[in-house]
Amino acid sequence: MSINSGCCRCGPFRVNVIPHGLLKPYILKLVSNKPMYGFEIMEQIFEKTGGMWRPGPAATYTTLEWLERNGYVKTLDVDRKSEKQRKRYKITDKGSAAVADYAEASKAIASRMKKFRLLYGGL
Repeated sequence: MSINSGCCRCGPFRVNVIPHGLLKPYILKLVSNKPMYGFEIMEQIFEKTGGMWRPGPAATYTTLEWLERNGYVKTLDVDRKSEKQRKRYKITDKGSAAVADYAEASKAIASRMKKFRLLYGGL
Protein backbone atom coordinates (compact mmCIF):
# COMPACT_ATOMS: atom_id res chain seq x y z
CA MET A 1 0.00 0.00 0.00
CA SER A 2 1.47 3.35 -0.97
CA ILE A 3 0.02 6.66 0.11
CA ASN A 4 0.55 9.87 -1.82
CA SER A 5 -1.54 12.80 -3.01
CA GLY A 6 -4.24 11.98 -0.47
CA CYS A 7 -4.87 8.53 -1.98
CA CYS A 8 -3.61 5.02 -1.41
CA ARG A 9 -3.49 1.99 -3.65
CA CYS A 10 -5.09 -0.99 -2.00
CA GLY A 11 -4.78 -3.80 -4.49
CA PRO A 12 -6.64 -2.76 -7.64
CA PHE A 13 -8.46 0.06 -5.80
CA ARG A 14 -7.54 3.71 -5.41
CA VAL A 15 -8.91 4.90 -2.07
CA ASN A 16 -9.08 8.53 -0.97
CA VAL A 17 -7.62 8.86 2.51
CA ILE A 18 -8.50 12.56 2.75
CA PRO A 19 -12.29 12.94 3.01
CA HIS A 20 -13.94 15.24 0.49
CA GLY A 21 -14.90 18.55 2.09
CA LEU A 22 -12.16 18.56 4.72
CA LEU A 23 -10.29 21.63 3.44
CA LYS A 24 -12.69 24.27 4.83
CA PRO A 25 -12.75 22.99 8.41
CA TYR A 26 -9.02 22.24 8.32
CA ILE A 27 -8.19 25.80 7.24
CA LEU A 28 -10.50 27.17 9.92
CA LYS A 29 -8.81 25.04 12.57
CA LEU A 30 -5.37 26.24 11.48
CA VAL A 31 -6.27 29.94 11.50
CA SER A 32 -8.04 29.51 14.84
CA ASN A 33 -4.56 28.93 16.33
CA LYS A 34 -2.98 31.98 14.70
CA PRO A 35 -3.48 34.23 11.66
CA MET A 36 -1.85 32.75 8.57
CA TYR A 37 -1.04 33.41 4.92
CA GLY A 38 -2.38 31.06 2.24
CA PHE A 39 1.05 29.59 1.45
CA GLU A 40 1.64 29.03 5.16
CA ILE A 41 -1.69 27.16 5.36
CA MET A 42 -0.70 24.87 2.48
CA GLU A 43 2.64 24.10 4.15
CA GLN A 44 1.02 23.44 7.53
CA ILE A 45 -1.47 21.00 6.00
CA PHE A 46 1.36 19.14 4.27
CA GLU A 47 3.38 19.01 7.48
CA LYS A 48 0.50 18.05 9.78
CA THR A 49 -0.66 15.23 7.48
CA GLY A 50 2.80 13.71 7.32
CA GLY A 51 3.11 14.58 3.64
CA MET A 52 -0.10 12.78 2.63
CA TRP A 53 -1.92 15.91 1.56
CA ARG A 54 -0.72 19.08 -0.10
CA PRO A 55 -3.67 21.10 -1.36
CA GLY A 56 -2.71 23.24 -4.31
CA PRO A 57 -2.96 27.02 -4.53
CA ALA A 58 -6.17 26.90 -6.58
CA ALA A 59 -8.00 24.86 -3.95
CA THR A 60 -6.52 26.76 -1.01
CA TYR A 61 -7.13 30.29 -2.26
CA THR A 62 -10.58 29.48 -3.65
CA THR A 63 -11.49 28.06 -0.24
CA LEU A 64 -10.08 31.10 1.58
CA GLU A 65 -12.09 33.41 -0.68
CA TRP A 66 -15.25 31.39 0.06
CA LEU A 67 -14.56 31.43 3.80
CA GLU A 68 -14.01 35.19 3.73
CA ARG A 69 -17.06 35.90 1.56
CA ASN A 70 -19.21 33.87 3.96
CA GLY A 71 -17.85 35.48 7.12
CA TYR A 72 -15.76 32.64 8.57
CA VAL A 73 -12.40 34.42 8.17
CA LYS A 74 -11.34 37.99 7.50
CA THR A 75 -8.23 39.59 6.12
CA LEU A 76 -6.10 40.78 9.00
CA ASP A 77 -3.54 42.60 6.90
CA VAL A 78 -2.07 42.66 3.42
CA ASP A 79 1.66 42.41 2.70
CA ARG A 80 2.42 44.41 -0.43
CA LYS A 81 6.22 44.21 -0.05
CA SER A 82 6.64 41.09 -2.15
CA GLU A 83 6.00 40.72 -5.86
CA LYS A 84 2.56 39.30 -5.17
CA GLN A 85 0.08 40.64 -2.67
CA ARG A 86 -0.16 38.38 0.38
CA LYS A 87 -3.16 38.36 2.70
CA ARG A 88 -3.03 37.09 6.25
CA TYR A 89 -6.30 35.55 7.38
CA LYS A 90 -7.83 35.58 10.85
CA ILE A 91 -10.79 33.55 12.09
CA THR A 92 -14.04 35.34 12.98
CA ASP A 93 -16.55 34.50 15.71
CA LYS A 94 -18.64 32.70 13.10
CA GLY A 95 -15.56 30.70 12.08
CA SER A 96 -14.80 29.81 15.71
CA ALA A 97 -18.35 28.54 16.14
CA ALA A 98 -17.94 26.42 13.00
CA VAL A 99 -14.68 24.94 14.38
CA ALA A 100 -16.48 23.98 17.60
CA ASP A 101 -19.36 22.46 15.61
CA TYR A 102 -16.94 20.48 13.45
CA ALA A 103 -15.13 19.21 16.56
CA GLU A 104 -18.41 17.73 17.79
CA ALA A 105 -19.23 16.26 14.38
CA SER A 106 -15.76 14.74 14.09
CA LYS A 107 -16.33 12.84 17.33
CA ALA A 108 -19.38 11.21 15.76
CA ILE A 109 -17.41 10.47 12.58
CA ALA A 110 -14.59 8.91 14.62
CA SER A 111 -17.12 6.70 16.40
CA ARG A 112 -18.55 5.50 13.09
CA MET A 113 -15.06 4.87 11.71
CA LYS A 114 -14.23 2.78 14.76
CA LYS A 115 -17.31 0.63 14.06
CA PHE A 116 -16.22 0.33 10.42
CA ARG A 117 -12.71 -0.77 11.44
CA LEU A 118 -14.21 -3.43 13.71
CA LEU A 119 -16.42 -4.65 10.86
CA TYR A 120 -13.55 -4.61 8.36
CA GLY A 121 -11.27 -6.43 10.78
CA GLY A 122 -13.91 -9.14 11.12
CA LEU A 123 -14.16 -9.87 7.37
